[in-house]
Amino acid sequence: MTPAFRRTAGRLAAAALATTALTGAAIAGGQAADASTSCDKSAIVKTFNAVLTVRTGSTQDTNTCH
Repeated sequence: MTPAFRRTAGRLAAAALATTALTGAAIAGGQAADASTSCDKSAIVKTFNAVLTVRTGSTQDTNTCH
């Protein structure tokens, strides 16, 4: 093996590892975000509902906990 080939192989391995780690983190973050917003008691959902209520006028809330 030449030194250039070793460097290239090392860089490819590091890139693959980083891609795998970032993909795993993105999936975990998406699942965590979904879990925290699946109920209307979430702070994010409450804020969003308050903004929509102000924007569209008072309407009956149809959000339910899943």
